[in-house]
Formats: sequence, C-alpha cells, structure tokens
Amino acid sequence: MLFSEDFSSWEQTFQELIREEVPGAKWTLHLDKNIVPDGLTLGWRQYQQTVLGRFQCSRCYRSWTSAQVKILCHVYQDTSTSQGRVLMRIFGQKCQKCFGSQFENPEFSAECIKRILNNLVSYILQKCYGHRKIASISNASLDEKVLLDGPHDTLNCEACSLNPHGRCARAHRVRPPRSPSPSPSSHSSSPPKSRPPSSQTGNMDLGNRTFQDLREPREIGLPLLLILGTAALALISHFIR
Repeated sequence: MLFSEDFSSWEQTFQELIREEVPGAKWTLHLDKNIVPDGLTLGWRQYQQTVLGRFQCSRCYRSWTSAQVKILCHVYQDTSTSQGRVLMRIFGQKCQKCFGSQFENPEFSAECIKRILNNLVSYILQKCYGHRKIASISNASLDEKVLLDGPHDTLNCEACSLNPHGRCARAHRVRPPRSPSPSPSSHSSSPPKSRPPSSQTGNMDLGNRTFQDLREPREIGLPLLLILGTAALALISHFIR
C-alpha cells in the first residue's frame, strides 16, 4: 500500500495508540515534504526510523525491496493544552537502472505500518510523558534482515541527497575492524623453569674430585715407601755382615 494513497488511516491508528496510553491527549500526524534532517524549529524534537519498503520505477516498472527506507519526524507538544503535532516525511529512492529517474514513493505492508507507528508513539510517550523507554520494534523479520542486509545506496537515496556530505543520518556506517584479540597463551606467564646446573659448575666439581683422587693416593703412598725402603736397607746391611 502506498502511504500517500491512504495516509488518513495512518493518522487514525496513530491517534488511537496515543489515547490508549494518555487518555484525553490530542495529537495530529501530517505528511510534510519540506522538513529536513536537523532543520528543527525551537521547541520541536526529531525522530528518525529506517524501515522496510518496496519501490517501483515509474519508467521501466522495475521493482525492488529496500530495508533502508528513511522516515523523518518532527515532533511538537503543547504542554498547556496536552496537544501535539507530528510532521512526517518518508524519503524515496531512485531506480538504479534508469538514467535521470525520479524519486519513487515506497509501499509498506500493514505489519510494517504498525511497526512504524508503534515506534513513533513509544518515542512520544518517553520524551513527552516520561514513560519508560521501550525497545523499538524490529523493522524486519530475521529472514528479511539476512536477505536485505548490505551497503546503503547513497546515490539513489533522497535523504542522502539532502545531506551536504552525501550520506543520510541513517546510512549504514562501516565499523572499523576490531584488532584481533591476543590469544590467552600470549598473556599467560608460566613460572620460570629451574635451570640445570651449568656445565662450568659441573666441570669444577669434577675437577675437584679428580684433584682429590690424585692427591689421596700420593699422601698414603709416601709413608709406605719409606717403610719399604727402611726394610730393604736393613736386609742389605744384614747380608753384608
């Protein structure tokens, strides 16, 4: 369903969701092709969403699905009267195949429209009425995210064309790659291994033992030689007589 064909149903659903949470509150929702990102008047708030939509080229009738449909809302609350206004702009996309193609309006499923309005109402309840923050409803199922995940086509995005830097506020941002985490083994400090006795010390001990072994027989042999020598001289003198 093209949002421009039956936007009155959007406003009716939006008002019902608001009154369910804040009875008596009066809010209006209108399309406005003139609002731009960050072009806020004093007292207004800005809210943006990226949702799933389907486009068809008015020239070649080619159709495509995009998970990067940008929605901009400017929100104003009059606290004295409990009334509020929301101006919404839904940005289009161009056909990638046709040269000089125009920005086409997206179509949304009933489920997607419900997500868009629920997220908007949750934002208003939080910022204007102090309600607890509620996580935004996912804009696509898991299968849709897997199939449609990819780089944002900034050249054919209407929101990007309004940005002086050529990228809309909701464009995919490429995250810098994380530095690889060091392996646990590189940080674990093993206790120092005990070193075996150095070869120099071993040689010194061996040298000492060898020197002692050489000295001990010499110290024991000298008295024995003196005794044997004395006995030999006594025998010789006995025979000479």
